[in-house]
Amino acid sequence: MPRTPGHGEQYRFHFDMTKCIGCKCCVVACNEQNGNPADILWRRVGEIEGGVYPQTRRHYLSMGCNHCLEPTCMTGCPVEAYTKDGLTGIVRHSADACIGCQYCTWNCSYGVPQYNAERGVVGKCDMCYGRLTRGQEPACAAACPEDAIRIEIVKVAEWREHYRGPANSPGMPSADDSISTTRITLPAKLPADVSKVDLNQLHPEHAHWPLIVMTVLTQLSVGAFTAICCLQVFAAQSHRTAALVALLMAMLALTASTLHLGRPIHAMRALKMWRRSWLSREVLLFTLFALAATAYSATLWFGVRGTSWLGALTAVLGMCGVAVSARLYLVPGRPAWKSPLTVAEFGSTTVLLGACGADILTRGAEDARYAVFWGFILALMTIGLKLARLGRSKVHELHGSWQLLTGVFSNHLLIRIALACTGTALLPLAATTWIRITIALLMVSSEFIGRYLFFVTVVPTNMASEYLAQEAA
Repeated sequence: MPRTPGHGEQYRFHFDMTKCIGCKCCVVACNEQNGNPADILWRRVGEIEGGVYPQTRRHYLSMGCNHCLEPTCMTGCPVEAYTKDGLTGIVRHSADACIGCQYCTWNCSYGVPQYNAERGVVGKCDMCYGRLTRGQEPACAAACPEDAIRIEIVKVAEWREHYRGPANSPGMPSADDSISTTRITLPAKLPADVSKVDLNQLHPEHAHWPLIVMTVLTQLSVGAFTAICCLQVFAAQSHRTAALVALLMAMLALTASTLHLGRPIHAMRALKMWRRSWLSREVLLFTLFALAATAYSATLWFGVRGTSWLGALTAVLGMCGVAVSARLYLVPGRPAWKSPLTVAEFGSTTVLLGACGADILTRGAEDARYAVFWGFILALMTIGLKLARLGRSKVHELHGSWQLLTGVFSNHLLIRIALACTGTALLPLAATTWIRITIALLMVSSEFIGRYLFFVTVVPTNMASEYLAQEAA
């Protein structure tokens, strides 16, 4: 073991690819040390290959947590479950503080944090902190028969200047996202085309149904309250029943969001880090929106006059909440999400569903039908631009999302577009309440499918996996 780090220093892993034989002793030792089930791996061994037969090469890549200088898992956590130890530089995670929101699993480009559904919390490698304090090597390093994994001390300032070469490797995301401290020794002659063995094996991500319900219904509610406020201000119309329905949608959405948490009983902890975490800001803004919407609905229900300012406040808080909700998904670990088109997608849902609400409220007024039409155009443009961006890209994760959208989920995409087109085609016939309700249901169904596709077709950045493990999946 090296000495204790001094000022401006920290521990790091050194992985020597020239020595690794892919035996996975490090993986087994890590799981035994931490008591993890077989499907949760805090250290993983992936495979990379390249070259042209008979001059082909295959190597192994073992990785735990990189204990980054700018850890994205820590900066995005809404409950401060992550801390960077001041003495050792190790990024530690507190299971007691964690609420199981899983935001860190999206934020980390390497996919290091692993969600344990049984415990309802996330966990990750802490470089066997307890063993280090006793002067022992981490379990992975101690178990490696080839001495391919070691602990070193790195000077932080120097590493910031020179990390791009030794911190990067084929089969791994760029170290630029968080400045990984892991030093990797590569073989002297790697083929130019070396890449992950599982590069072309695409798998859908989790749907996250509570988040699908939450995002679509909050955007519906925000759009509806904006329409109700505009009708009150510009048409002197008061729609108390519609406000009550919109409020119920908001409450249902916020309730559904807690079901995504591994420990929903601690949901209010998510407000803690509002100065730093976009998730905390989303929770805060939608909480304020719900309170304002409740007060506004009450004033409409009891006929209190002069409360249009409260409606405007509700609409502004709601729109800010939607914007922050979209910003929440602009994370380095999910390239297909990290685009202004995500903001446009959330915004188009708000406009379209809000316009549908206005169409019902105004009993088919011509202005409301125009609003629905332009909301549909905005949504269709967003779909087209997104497909064009993904399809033209040479980035694996972006093109992979395009392949999923136009391959495995092509029927879902076509059904989504067909539902929206059918609803728009019915607009000239929106003379009766039932037709207007039908249009709204078609549009809502289309947006639910769109949000489902948003989650399942994203391809995360990650390190290489094993070929046989991917085949089995």
